[in-house]
Amino acid sequence: MITLQIPNNAIEEILAEAGSVFETAQTIPGLLEPSSQYRSFLEKISDAMVSDKLKIAVVGAIKSGKSTFVNAFLGKELVKRGAGVVTSITTRIQKGKKNQARIFLRSWDEINGGLRKFLLSAPDDVIEDQFSRDFDIRRKNDRKLLEKTYQALTRSFAPDHGTASSEIFSIRHALQGFDALKDLVESDETVVCFESREFERVKDYTSDPDKAFYIKDVCLFVPVKDLDPHIEIADCQGVDSTDPSQLSRILTYLEFSNLMVYCISSRTGLRESDMVFLKRIKNLGLLENIFFINNCDLTEHESLEDVLKIEHNIRQDLCLLGIEPELYSFSLLLNHFSNIPSKISKKDKLRLESWQQEKKMVQYCDLKTHEFKLRFKDRIDSRRHDLLIFNPMKRLSVFLNDLTLRIHIFLDLLSSESEKEERAKQAISNFDQNARRLESLVHDSLENAVQGLQKEIHTHVHQMFFQDQDGVLKDIQEYLSLLSFEIESFKDQREETGFNGILFLIFKEFQRRVDLYVLEAVKPLLKNFINQQEERIQSFFQSLFESYQVHLLPVNEYSCLKAGLLSEDQEPAGFYAPDLGEIKKILGIQLPAGLFEALYTSKIKTRVMAGFGLKTLSQFLFSLIDKRSTISFTPALKKAARKIKTENQKIFKKQFEQFGTDLNNHYFFPLIDAAARDFREKAKERFKQYAVLNTKTEQFFALKNSEKEEWKTLVLSLQQRIERLIELIDPLVSISINKK
Repeated sequence: MITLQIPNNAIEEILAEAGSVFETAQTIPGLLEPSSQYRSFLEKISDAMVSDKLKIAVVGAIKSGKSTFVNAFLGKELVKRGAGVVTSITTRIQKGKKNQARIFLRSWDEINGGLRKFLLSAPDDVIEDQFSRDFDIRRKNDRKLLEKTYQALTRSFAPDHGTASSEIFSIRHALQGFDALKDLVESDETVVCFESREFERVKDYTSDPDKAFYIKDVCLFVPVKDLDPHIEIADCQGVDSTDPSQLSRILTYLEFSNLMVYCISSRTGLRESDMVFLKRIKNLGLLENIFFINNCDLTEHESLEDVLKIEHNIRQDLCLLGIEPELYSFSLLLNHFSNIPSKISKKDKLRLESWQQEKKMVQYCDLKTHEFKLRFKDRIDSRRHDLLIFNPMKRLSVFLNDLTLRIHIFLDLLSSESEKEERAKQAISNFDQNARRLESLVHDSLENAVQGLQKEIHTHVHQMFFQDQDGVLKDIQEYLSLLSFEIESFKDQREETGFNGILFLIFKEFQRRVDLYVLEAVKPLLKNFINQQEERIQSFFQSLFESYQVHLLPVNEYSCLKAGLLSEDQEPAGFYAPDLGEIKKILGIQLPAGLFEALYTSKIKTRVMAGFGLKTLSQFLFSLIDKRSTISFTPALKKAARKIKTENQKIFKKQFEQFGTDLNNHYFFPLIDAAARDFREKAKERFKQYAVLNTKTEQFFALKNSEKEEWKTLVLSLQQRIERLIELIDPLVSISINKK
């Protein structure tokens, strides 16, 4: 793989010179309008190169070494190692001028919505119908009721009741963290900053589960010398979490990451939870750029042979998943301690000294560390070049070539030779005439073309969500029909929770398994479908732009010139298909929520309890007739579980169709409308440039030869500056990068 090392100041100098070139061009009447897209384009490039980050996600099971990797990567003790609650929050780290921590707090609507959803599904005899649908933890009476409910829930449900326990703990954290955060949380998401000496206070929030409940995201900015300003590294939550919502948050970050480091503890090797998670990200197509680290605990291994055996087993397990791993074995803690020997405790110094006695293992770890660093840096450089340099520099090159084309016409316009002057005049007239014809064509046909695209997308959405062409709804209905519960395990809780509590636990188990099914089976299909539609939208507008690239320079000399300046894969400046990702970011367009969300509403509770009661009553009456029979609650509980499934099957069908409707109306159609507006604006700007070119250059024909020479000198100087710029840019856009 070929990579190119480009200093940040080189890019800044290119952008600064390009800005100066365009400013000079605007002083020449008709060459470049002050309102043209060149200036805004340069501003967008600068903003993008500041805001766009190469995202590196560090993932793995709890205690696999994720935080240690981050600390070793940054060369300082930044992320608290072993702090369990921190793993529930993705901690992002970027380069900054000084230590600064930004804590992004959830909004009151999000906080209340999550608590309300759980409370409405809780057993009626626990919540006693005291909660209204406008529950708000900010109200004193609602907090008192929440406290009362929490006490009732803890009496009814033991701490080991799976998914129910995590939500019960959430209520406790919400209550206990309220006083500390009530004045910071607002109606909208808000940010709390800690800088300089207060920087360490961030740990008071991320290490306190009560405060952490109110936190949505954490980003640290640190003045680390070797951290590239265009890189963001994230310490993600443990992938062995049983909470589907937490897994979903991890996967969401991974979808937008550029590189992934997966840590595996040598003490345990690749565990079942690792295998399950890796299958999930493989199904989502997220294994393109991933490194595996066998994090060696040197205290646990007797010899290098032991380390190599574990490495071999991990490699074999990954191969079973169809993964050809880039796997490196070394000790993250050894590397971290070696980086900061003067800052570690006496105890850690003794550990470091004892490890260093194992020379064979240490030499192997050092070798693999060196190999990993080289490969990792190589991959970062190539991805950074693609993301931050190749695309914007290619676009800038197109703009400069377009400006060069205009300059050639102006040089003929300023020529003292009448033949060249007439040729330039004719070319400019043809510019204007062709632009007017093209503008009329765009105006008349664009609306119909966009309507055709909307109809095409609507058809695909209808086939997917209403006709179930891909069988998504059919598959989940089949999954539910085969889904069974170990009723006996729930019966043991009858004395503690009562029958209402048992039914609630059955529902929570049902909800957990549905959420996991959606993550594993539905989300990959949905992601693929949405990607296909976005590709249709992108290719539609790309073909539309290509269709409207009518030769605006019919004069042979200038047509040949244009062909020499612009290659076949380069579109005219300002006339390129929109960036859908940028549009989504600007408009805040997000996918609809609530696909296959299991519910346990009051209506469902009533129907389930009614069926449960009838089944139990029939058994009781039968026992009166047949004295040998005994009453078993198992049949009634099984019937109740089936009722929960069948009621949700009806709900899922409605949710699936509603998701399709929302996807059309609130995602794809706004995306198409925004792309169409982008097209109109770019086309209008380009047509305007040609019209101005025709009207403002008339004054040049009346100039004296001496005056023409002055303008010609300025234009030639501008041409030379552009040529030098293109010489600097060409190596950046011509380099070939092989992607794995």
